[in-house]
Amino acid sequence: MLRNRWVKFLLLYLGGVIVSLSQLKLVPIQNELGADLAISLSMVSWLMSIFTVSGIFLAIPGGAFVTRFGPKKLLVGLMGCLAIGNIWGAFSKSFWSLLISRAIEGISFSMIIMVGIVLINFWFKDSSSGIATGIWGTFSALGSMLAMNLFKPLAKTYGLRSLWLIIAVLSMIFLCLYLFLLDEPRSRSKTGSQADKGSFKKAIENKGIWLLALAQGCMAFILFAFINLYPQIYTQLYGLSETLANSYTGYFGLFGIPFGALAGYLIDKTKKGQVIIFCSFLLMLAATFWMGFLSNSFTFFAQLFALSAGASLASSCVMILVPKIVKEEQLIGTSISFINLFYYIGIFIGTPIVIKISDSSQSWIIAIYLLSGVGVIALIAVFGFVKLTKQNAVL
Repeated sequence: MLRNRWVKFLLLYLGGVIVSLSQLKLVPIQNELGADLAISLSMVSWLMSIFTVSGIFLAIPGGAFVTRFGPKKLLVGLMGCLAIGNIWGAFSKSFWSLLISRAIEGISFSMIIMVGIVLINFWFKDSSSGIATGIWGTFSALGSMLAMNLFKPLAKTYGLRSLWLIIAVLSMIFLCLYLFLLDEPRSRSKTGSQADKGSFKKAIENKGIWLLALAQGCMAFILFAFINLYPQIYTQLYGLSETLANSYTGYFGLFGIPFGALAGYLIDKTKKGQVIIFCSFLLMLAATFWMGFLSNSFTFFAQLFALSAGASLASSCVMILVPKIVKEEQLIGTSISFINLFYYIGIFIGTPIVIKISDSSQSWIIAIYLLSGVGVIALIAVFGFVKLTKQNAVL
């Protein structure tokens, strides 16, 4: 077993990046994949969204799975599902077969965030948990950057399905690393397990968890709609080339990486979590609305930077603040699972709804207004959370 907690965290983080790569591998090749399968862009969007459908069903029991099997065994199992789904997808020749393989891949995403939070709070229970949790929240951003910059050239050189095989090999390697190198909290007693039966009810009695869940769901709706559709908006609304559009989208992930760690640092050092989370969601809303009014390369980069920073800060703040507002340590996993339910629903419905609105209105501007409205809902939820925690003197 590894002793250094930051080395263990690095392995965990890289596993999260691999899961993100699996989720986002279709984004830079969606046109080619649509042509290969003879399907529309709308159907390709379901291949992207179906990745999170497992999370909708597994988010709630995820906390119980951690208690029963332990986070390490569950992490190994998740990487196994990732490998199976990618091997299946590599040899799928039809839309429906590929759709099923994507759902199997998605099992890994359904609980990776929650398992990561549990392990981080175990490894960093003495200090630095906020910074580690903030960094953990950036694995999707790094995955997005790598996918947008590497996968299209790889697909052109080695074929579309090479992406599935690469991720399958990586997931099997990390499955072995996790099995032999990571530790976990000791399993709890049967009495403790019996007590966990009521943990979900206790978790959702916390109004703050509901408000954070709504905000996180709206954040995911906006974030992954942009991650999946940035190339289409750039080419269709602003007339950029496909190569330049993919390049810009890759910067989106790059910009977001440092802000997860910054969120953890600011919350740990300033103890002003309410202010930081409100400003983060406000920045995300402003950047979302700005997307409809870009004019030159500077505004393209500035909007990318603002949205990436706002979304990364917002998501990380939610994950960092959850352990600080739950009353009992054993409720952390269940509370994260409940918030992740909203997160996965937001990812699942975001891209198809935005594409549907854009197609029916023949306007990306209308779709951007929709996304801005979702951002307003998120900001209202965060405002309610701030008022609630101030009244209860929780933070």
